Amino acid sequence: MKVISLIFFSCLTVFALSYQQEEVSLKAKGCTLKGTLVTQDDVSQSTPLVILIAGSGPTDRNGNNPQMSNNSLKYLSDMFVENGYACLRYDKRAIGESEVTEFSHVNISFDSFIEDAIAWVNQYAADIRFHQIILAGHSQGSLVALCAANQNENVGAVISLAGAGEPIHEVLKWQLAQTLSPEIQGVVDAKLDTLAAGDTLQQVPDYMMSLFHPSIQPFLISWMKYDPAEQAKKLNVPLLIVNGNRDAQVSVEQAKMLKEANPDAELKIIRNMNHVLKFTKLKSGLEQLEVYGDPDLPLHKKLPKVILKWLETLK
Repeated sequence: MKVISLIFFSCLTVFALSYQQEEVSLKAKGCTLKGTLVTQDDVSQSTPLVILIAGSGPTDRNGNNPQMSNNSLKYLSDMFVENGYACLRYDKRAIGESEVTEFSHVNISFDSFIEDAIAWVNQYAADIRFHQIILAGHSQGSLVALCAANQNENVGAVISLAGAGEPIHEVLKWQLAQTLSPEIQGVVDAKLDTLAAGDTLQQVPDYMMSLFHPSIQPFLISWMKYDPAEQAKKLNVPLLIVNGNRDAQVSVEQAKMLKEANPDAELKIIRNMNHVLKFTKLKSGLEQLEVYGDPDLPLHKKLPKVILKWLETLK
C-alpha cells in the first residue's frame, strides 16, 4: 500500500510540472518588451492563451513594484496554467526588464501600452499552440485590454480585474477625495479637468508635484482621453468584469458602469477582495498596506472559481 501511495504521489508531481516556461521578448516602438510565457508541455493539443496586462505605476509582470510585492499576477498566471491554459505576463515598457531607448512622452504614452498589447497578440495569433487569445487586464490594464481588443480581431475575450468604468481623471478625483481637504480637492479637480481637456499645466504647486510633474503630464493626458465605458460598449467579444467590495482604489460602482455599458458582460463582485485580488475585511487603503505587501498571501479563494467558470462558457 505504501509503494502504491508513493507511485501515486510521484505521478501527481509529474503532472503538476507538465508545463514549460520561457523568457520571451518583443521588439516594439522605442522598446524591447520582455515577458514570461508558460505553456502546457503537451503540444499535441492547442490551448487558449491568456495575456496578463499589469496595472498602473511601476508594476511589473508579477504584479509587484519597488515599494511592495504581492505577486498577484504571478499567482494568476499559475492559476491559469494549472487549469490547462497558457499564460503570458510581461513587463510594461520602461518597467522591469522592458527598457526603452529614450524616456519621453513619445515612447511612454497610454497609446504605447495599447500598441504593446496588440503587438503581443499579433506575435502569438498564428502560433499553432494556441487557438484563442484572451486579454486579462488588472486595474489600468483593464482599459488597455478593452482598447486593444477593440483594435484587434485576434482577441477572443476580455477579463477586467479591478478595472475602472470612468476616465482616469474622474477616478483620481474620487481617490484623492478620501484624503484631501475640500479646499485642496477643488484645486486638484480643476487641474485634472485642465489635463482632461488636453492642456498641460502652467503652474504646479510643490505639494502636487508628485501627481502633476511636467514629465508625466503628457502621459496623463493620453490616458484621460480613453473612456472605459465607451470601450466596453464597443466590445464585440465576451467580457468578464470582476471587482472586490474591499477595493480601496476602484469602487464597485466603477465595475457596475462597465456592466451598464456592456449589458452582455458578466459582472462578479467578490466579497472581501481588495485591489490586489487578496482577501481582507479592512476597508481603507492605509489599513490594507500589509496585505498589499505580502507576496506569500494567495489570491482570494473565490477569484479562480469565478474566472474558470466563466472561461468554461467560452468553450
